[in-house]
Amino acid sequence: MSKVDSRKFTVVTFYRPGSFFSEESTQEVTTHDPKEIAKLAPEHSFCFTIRDYVAKTTIVDGEEFEKTEAEGESTGRFYIGGSVYTVDEMRAQFGEDSDKRILISNMESNGWPAVIQCKTGNWQPFGEKDELLEAA
Repeated sequence: MSKVDSRKFTVVTFYRPGSFFSEESTQEVTTHDPKEIAKLAPEHSFCFTIRDYVAKTTIVDGEEFEKTEAEGESTGRFYIGGSVYTVDEMRAQFGEDSDKRILISNMESNGWPAVIQCKTGNWQPFGEKDELLEAA
């Protein structure tokens, strides 16, 4: 005889600057409200994503098996403060001869509509699904 139980839950992935890539940490939350989640962000976090999961536990002949799967897509990134710039705004503010010329070139060659200078000083692509929140 077997029994199946399932549990839905939400996980937030927080991102912090790292040496070569962003460092990540995850936390289970009870809300989907980005403003509330931003208050939970660990120190130095510049953004986060939200994703729902379902964990199914099956008990067969007294032995327990658990499988966790993502439900749907992850949200875009919610940036906690920062400044968003388009390519034209980057050129106007920093100029072609600035130390930002490589970033401007990357924006053009990768088709990034915008970038964000995060509250932590690092730069990230800013996509269509991304949102800028006021810094907490």
